[in-house]
Amino acid sequence: MDFLRQLGYNVLFFFGFLLTGPYYAWRLWRRGKLWHMSGQRLGFYPQKMKDRIGSGVDLWIHAVSVGEAMMAVVLIKELREQHPEIKVVLSTTTSTGRKVAETIKDERTIVLYNPTDFLWAVSRAFEMIRPKLLILVEAEIWPNYIWCAQRREIPVYLINARLSKRTESRYRKFSFFCKPVLQLVDLVFAQDESDVSRLEGAGFSPESIFVSGSLKYDVAEDSYSEAPIETWWSYMGWNPTDLILLAGSTHSGEEEVLGRIFKNLKTEFPHLKLLLAPRHAERGESVQGEMTTLGLKSVLRGSMTQALYNGSVPEVLILNSTGELKSVYAKATVVFVGKSLLSKGGQNFIEAARVGVPIVVGPHMQNFENITQYFREQGGILQIQNERELETQIRSLLQEIDHRTALGEQGRKLYLENLGAAKRTARAIHQSLQARKGCVMEGQS
Repeated sequence: MDFLRQLGYNVLFFFGFLLTGPYYAWRLWRRGKLWHMSGQRLGFYPQKMKDRIGSGVDLWIHAVSVGEAMMAVVLIKELREQHPEIKVVLSTTTSTGRKVAETIKDERTIVLYNPTDFLWAVSRAFEMIRPKLLILVEAEIWPNYIWCAQRREIPVYLINARLSKRTESRYRKFSFFCKPVLQLVDLVFAQDESDVSRLEGAGFSPESIFVSGSLKYDVAEDSYSEAPIETWWSYMGWNPTDLILLAGSTHSGEEEVLGRIFKNLKTEFPHLKLLLAPRHAERGESVQGEMTTLGLKSVLRGSMTQALYNGSVPEVLILNSTGELKSVYAKATVVFVGKSLLSKGGQNFIEAARVGVPIVVGPHMQNFENITQYFREQGGILQIQNERELETQIRSLLQEIDHRTALGEQGRKLYLENLGAAKRTARAIHQSLQARKGCVMEGQS
């Protein structure tokens, strides 16, 4: 039965790849990265990388994009605190995730691209990496990775595990296939108690699930992505007393909504400024076009190399850069977190909570459902249902200093209370490595 399951999956994956491959190739082409290290995505790695890996590593951490890579970076730093000699491969799927992974500058961390989930590609990667443990981040369950690990008797851990109700429902629907795969995961580090029943329902073994907290809090605390912004911030000519409405990680359509709200509020708050940070920086110019259509003067962060001497202070700043949003949050008076009003899923608001600014999110926070519910019930965030409510809440927060101060302080309090997941997860992984004979780090200590 296992053979038929694996055969069926690999046949379906192959044809699925043929159908969807052109779309993803087009997306990579648009970003100018169609052929960027494409060999690694098929399990072909340069000799230099093979030489660095040598006889194998302690951990292979599989991340996808920026969010998962940031969690992996924080985890590796905690592991280094407990054992500096630990040897790690950190792999990502996206180029932006790779940039985050490469912020770790040491010889014992090797960064590469994830092989696509073809059996032969994943097998090649395992033969080169030879990890003692395979660590998957959040919700990345790729069957061939798990099957290859099982055949080599390599334990598989899932860290910062989360499942939406929709994903749980899908796993239940296809339990004849999913459950036997999920049962092969040796340890599952859930974010909170409410995740446990959902993970069990999806098919993970109940005895494998432990609550360790969310790594997202520790990511926000990590200082590696703090960017120096004071120089270019001074170029805009905005006054320290200006009120700043910041919309972070926005998706298509949300910037226009915030532009309309900003225009409506500007008459009541003449010193109000708008800062838009699109989730995808390459959308900066199209967002600027939308602001122009609304009659708003805007400037792109990417074009600011010197002070704006023409005396025309922009009403809107478009942050079309990467790695700076975390630092800019501290400048905000009110924060709206995107992909939650018109798009589904939501974005991480914890970095804003860290600096104690009042936060508003939309109704679609499925990817952060538990954390959103927790903050909302504890009075650390406001959640609105539509554009009209968003404008009403922003107006209220701009008018009432005590209101926005209390909201921001409560958000920061909740943030501080939930730090420490990275340390707990690292301790458990470290203990597992010590329990396994022939560990790479023991051999080189």
